[in-house]
Amino acid sequence: MKKMLCLFILLYNFISPDTIIAQSAGSKAELIGVFDGRTPCQELAKQFNEPVTAHCFKIKWRLKLYKNGADTNTGTYTLEGFRYRGDKTLKGTWQLIKGTKANPNAVVYKLNNDVKGNLYFMKADDDVLFFLDGDKNIRIGNRLFSYALYNTMND
Repeated sequence: MKKMLCLFILLYNFISPDTIIAQSAGSKAELIGVFDGRTPCQELAKQFNEPVTAHCFKIKWRLKLYKNGADTNTGTYTLEGFRYRGDKTLKGTWQLIKGTKANPNAVVYKLNNDVKGNLYFMKADDDVLFFLDGDKNIRIGNRLFSYALYNTMND
């Protein structure tokens, strides 16, 4: 019985739910980052063409990035937050592009989405992404929240 329990624990650690979900889509996608953060609500609600209410104070986000095989410049994503949870989670493809309005050499994740349009995140480093507006400007937070997502995959 102890051997079966040890085998189960070992297999569970190597086959995470993210791996199962990514591979069930027919590709060999590999999870490369789980980015979490809390942002102010009003500006992003407008960018996402969602109704703005006075009660919307903050949004808790989770972005999962997957790469497809050896290609590190494209992949798929899921984005949860605001009204995008459960079966309404935003999903699509991403690609690395160059340039923000202020920095033409910045590395930017362009998230393609047929419903909400393209979303942009500037890569500060492997652990930090910044929300960009539609013109690829870095969004500025307030004293309570920033427009940053932090990689929590290895926490």
